[in-house]
Amino acid sequence: MADFTVQIIENIKLNGVERGSQVNKIISGINYTDNRILNTISGSETTIFELSDANGAGTFVTSSLKYARITNIDTTSSINLKVSSSTEQLNFKVTAGDSFMLSTSNITGSILSGSDAVFSYGDISSIKVEPVSPPTGSSAAIEYIIATT
Repeated sequence: MADFTVQIIENIKLNGVERGSQVNKIISGINYTDNRILNTISGSETTIFELSDANGAGTFVTSSLKYARITNIDTTSSINLKVSSSTEQLNFKVTAGDSFMLSTSNITGSILSGSDAVFSYGDISSIKVEPVSPPTGSSAAIEYIIATT
């Protein structure tokens, strides 16, 4: 087992005043990481990884997810990041050079209202991406890392 360190540093000098912060998080007990760079093809959806009850090719145990980061390393194209559970899908536009991070496999996209108000989480089942046009016919390069226990 190993410790996985996540470090976020924010800096800005605005009107002559420097501001920012630094956040460090150590995630203990990591047994596995997967890190890849891949090209997503225009007009198609690419599955980055899936979460399930058992390991498999490109599939990780849901309860073992401790950290995931998806970065759009493309210099021009945005991506549509699709975070899906068995009942819902959330979509996030990740512009060129930006990142999306997860620290849990829990997801919800809706809350029932009224006397039946329910707020409950389900588990993420898959993370998929597709390039967003414009530019028309564009592909996009992405990088991801996932850390699991």
